[in-house]
Amino acid sequence: MNRLIIIGNGFDLAHDLKTSYADFINWYWDQRLNALLTESTPVTKDCLCELRIKNTKECSSWFNFFFSTSYRDKLKGEWKYPPTEIIKGIKENTEDFSVVCSFFFDAILKSIETKGWVDIEEEYYKHLKKLQQLNVSCKSLNEQLHFLQERLVKYLKTQTVRERIDDYYDDICYEISEEDISNEGKSRFLAYLTPGLRGAQKDWNPEHIMMLSFNYTPTLDFYKGSNIEHNFIHGTLEKPESIIFGFGDELDKDYKSIQEANDNELLTNVKSVRYLEAPNYRNMLRFIESAPFQVFIMGHSCGLSDRTLLNTIFEHKNCISIKPFYYQKEDGTDNYLELVQNISRNFTDMKLFRDRVVNKEQCECMCQKNN
Repeated sequence: MNRLIIIGNGFDLAHDLKTSYADFINWYWDQRLNALLTESTPVTKDCLCELRIKNTKECSSWFNFFFSTSYRDKLKGEWKYPPTEIIKGIKENTEDFSVVCSFFFDAILKSIETKGWVDIEEEYYKHLKKLQQLNVSCKSLNEQLHFLQERLVKYLKTQTVRERIDDYYDDICYEISEEDISNEGKSRFLAYLTPGLRGAQKDWNPEHIMMLSFNYTPTLDFYKGSNIEHNFIHGTLEKPESIIFGFGDELDKDYKSIQEANDNELLTNVKSVRYLEAPNYRNMLRFIESAPFQVFIMGHSCGLSDRTLLNTIFEHKNCISIKPFYYQKEDGTDNYLELVQNISRNFTDMKLFRDRVVNKEQCECMCQKNN
């Protein structure tokens, strides 16, 4: 009996890393603003957005803007305000300035503004589908995603894990309870046990553990053991060329039309294609094919951007239990229902979904761990 642990961004957040996409976008604005301090022209742009001084009579460059106007009192050599607020102030002064963002980047910003979070990969896929339907080239969109990927790598390298969370390590290695095993999976589980163990106990320690990380950070380095295998399915910061950043939802009703469009540019960032560039995906298949396994979900939202891979795991014949670790919010509510709703979208067989997912009473809350 094995255990496959799906590690998502919530696992890094629990280790006090600022790895959300909202944090990353704030860092991006901070970098843009700091670059303006030495900008000798009234226009600065990258593939995501253009910042322009319209009133060049009053201010001929961004350098002059920051050091020759009332803003100089706010700087004192460093930003005193969140970069997003400074950008917001520039945007609102439409008489003197203009801020023009790409449709893709504008959608990212609006999501953060309205919801407080964003799934960049999901936004990318939405825009890719629109361009394909309009028969418009997606080359510019792909360039923007690659640009974001490069800067995301740079940003994540600024984040450092200080120590492991011992309670998480205990959970990773914790015995598998018979109560967690699905009804349809019990026969396969019992068939896997040696005759001497059948009926002899109710809990079993996992024989082999694979920590399947969807993160790029090295947080898993703190969680090692003789029976623990690490699999960075989307690559690592140590090897930026290995990083997979895109979409993975082949179950989506519009994917087939993208596939049949005979345009490789549309498939540039398809995760299932990129998986062939490294042995990680095949190693994951080898693991789930080897024996019955229980899935732990720790910090992964199970959103649509990874639906192809998650469906392969969740509906595999050897999967006999799916146990999500949910998050408790400051107001006392939690995201268990939201999490299992997301999990359900990764199933094509809803009867299997209801049987394999462990009910809330038997699940644990990630926020109750102590650093």
